[in-house]
Amino acid sequence: MSLNTTPTDEHVVPELQDDPPTAHDRTKRVAVRSWPRILINTVLAIVVAYLVVVPLLILVYSSLKDSGSDLPFQVPGLSFANYIAVFTTSTLFSVILNTLLYVVGTLIVSLILSLVTAYLFVRTDIPGRRILESLTLAPMAIPVTVGAIAWALVANPVNGPLAIIIRQLFGLQIDVYTLPGMILVMGLFGVPTMYLMIAPALASIGPEFEEAAATLGTPLWSRLRLIVLPLIRPALSSASILLIVVVLEGFAIPALLGLPKQIFVFSSLIQQYLQPPTGAADYGKASTYGIIILAITLALTLISNHGTRDASRFKVVTGKGYKRARTPLGAWRIPIAAIVWFYMILSVLLPVLALVWTSLSPNNRPISLSGLSTLTLDNYVRFLTGDGMGQILWNTAQVVLVTATVTTALATWIALAASRNSFPGSRLLMESTTLVLGIPSIVLGAGVLFLYLFLPVPLYGTVWIIVIALVTRFLPRGARLMQPAIMQIDEGLTEAARVTGATPFTITRTIMLPLLRPALLKTWLWVFAHALGELPIALLLTSSYNKTLVVELWDSFTTSANYPQACALAVVVLIISAGATLVVNRIGTKGES
Repeated sequence: MSLNTTPTDEHVVPELQDDPPTAHDRTKRVAVRSWPRILINTVLAIVVAYLVVVPLLILVYSSLKDSGSDLPFQVPGLSFANYIAVFTTSTLFSVILNTLLYVVGTLIVSLILSLVTAYLFVRTDIPGRRILESLTLAPMAIPVTVGAIAWALVANPVNGPLAIIIRQLFGLQIDVYTLPGMILVMGLFGVPTMYLMIAPALASIGPEFEEAAATLGTPLWSRLRLIVLPLIRPALSSASILLIVVVLEGFAIPALLGLPKQIFVFSSLIQQYLQPPTGAADYGKASTYGIIILAITLALTLISNHGTRDASRFKVVTGKGYKRARTPLGAWRIPIAAIVWFYMILSVLLPVLALVWTSLSPNNRPISLSGLSTLTLDNYVRFLTGDGMGQILWNTAQVVLVTATVTTALATWIALAASRNSFPGSRLLMESTTLVLGIPSIVLGAGVLFLYLFLPVPLYGTVWIIVIALVTRFLPRGARLMQPAIMQIDEGLTEAARVTGATPFTITRTIMLPLLRPALLKTWLWVFAHALGELPIALLLTSSYNKTLVVELWDSFTTSANYPQACALAVVVLIISAGATLVVNRIGTKGES
């Protein structure tokens, strides 16, 4: 305290004034206010690191254990016996060849279809572009497991409607349970992913390049080869590598369409070692194959990041405005539109129609007019009233709701910390989640399985072990969905509120959440839809107590062979997933507008 007196003749009572706060006092107050934030950030960073890193370390550890059917932690010592056994067997060559053919074939199918459709819809005057584009993206709303079942119905050689049509028209026999069948189905599912990356690149190319070439009399194909394709090469490269990673980690299509004839790729072989139909599991070899495919996918991810580093050579969007010109198709306009519509009907509408038809039929039979009178809802009634179905629905609800909520919360925190550089290493934490992007689901599920069989934590056999694995899987994608929305919010808004004395809770509730609501809802629904259809993780971690809808669908189709009831269940999963995807797309459209 200090005394302040006025020099007058009268006696004045001294006035007491507070000393100005020192730098030490201000530092102390800031430290008191910030320690809860530091504690929360530290705890969450440890949680994220645990979710991402520990399963990978457990998988590496398991691959160095010659455990056979024993758990990795039951075998002493470390060795390379699993690697020696894997690299000296003919199985590795067979699975590498199948995987290579599967990946390359899928890439060729998806690349051709997505490039052709993107060019037609973005740069030509083909009629019905908006409807056709929606149909092109429709497979994104179909869980891959459901789509694989639909194609097994529509293209099986016995009574598949597509197989019957091709046999009657051309005398050709098609069989979806072959490697070409797997390639075709996965290629069609890869089209939406590649389309979303290629179409914007095509739309950003100004018309002056092609107009100048056309003025010189250059044919359309030459313009595409010499101008358009080189300019969109970064998008083509990124889309191709992303699709390769997706194909390598995909499980449902190789499992449902390849296993009946023992056609193995990496993902289905790992599941076969972990859950063989007969005999004991081989955890050591499963882990070793998991490490091999993990190394391949991580290498491809790094190549993708490196390949687009020098983007300046491909810049075509400048400050100069232009009006997008569409190439006239002329006399080919209607024939090309008819071909595209025929492709959409065969690839999108016919499989869904076959799925719905079988779900309403008393038995598995082809689509026909004579069967309309016998359609019934009995399969849906039996599905909903079956033994244990109430518990399965409850398990599924817990898994998808908790996974979507926890993933969205953690992803928002990771993206916010990285964007604001909230603490040392926050950006590194964001980048570390990239590791999960290259981990196939079957490999991640194996790591989580081994971890919680070892830890003295009663999680195995509960829905929570599935939730942990799914949160780990979707965390990096969720963070990347939230990051653009967070980066658009000026830090001045939160700083102004902080100056007025608003607490972090008040700032979050009144500023951040309202501004981030569309992105939060979009991320939550995206995770919800994908968690609902995620098969390999749920299949590896399931038991009689934590079975979910997608596992019940797998069992109904592969074990029970009750196709009508399996299709009824597939239609229910499809409706839920499609509804969530539709809402996500509407939110995205409103955000863009």
